[in-house]
Amino acid sequence: MQIPAFTPEHAQQLSTFLASHGQAMTLPQSQGYLFAVICSPEPLDVHQWLEVIIPDTQGQLDEQVLFAFMGLYHQISEQVYETGFKLPVSLKHHDDNDSYLDLDDCQMWCQGFIQGAQAYYNKLSQVTDLDTALLEALQTAYASLGFFALEADVIAAIAKQNNLSEVQLAQSQYELMGDFALGFAELIEIIAVQSGLYSEEDENWS
Repeated sequence: MQIPAFTPEHAQQLSTFLASHGQAMTLPQSQGYLFAVICSPEPLDVHQWLEVIIPDTQGQLDEQVLFAFMGLYHQISEQVYETGFKLPVSLKHHDDNDSYLDLDDCQMWCQGFIQGAQAYYNKLSQVTDLDTALLEALQTAYASLGFFALEADVIAAIAKQNNLSEVQLAQSQYELMGDFALGFAELIEIIAVQSGLYSEEDENWS
């Protein structure tokens, strides 16, 4: 199957399709979830991750929609392992209004990321003889990539604790997300192999 390049038209197609299915993820949630899946030491096949994104479809999707999803998966995978990952979501704020901040897209991406990464994060972070520096790197990366999934009052409390405005904190955390996303797959691979739970031969790391 020739996988198409993922285009803005595909993004709009998937947004519309997902919005029409009440139990489905949004597109940003799907993007965060697939990023986590692609970085996972336990790869999922297409039908497994589609069932999470769009429950109760049993993989029965229109061919165009399926091709768009495959294009999205391929785009994220290519960025993760070849060209450098770029967050598909951004903060929305007005330069002339320091109190305005829309975190919705970032929040949804982080929610999807946590849903995709939580199981293997929990497994890896509980390895007793894991190098301390690697464990700290894993914990920091996971917290950063899931930051905007925190409740609004928690984010506000963190900002106050650090004498920052919520806008300043959000901008700082967004930049950290981008930095950690670049190396997250490599970090997971290193930790997974060191944990003894996985071997490079068993997995499909690129």
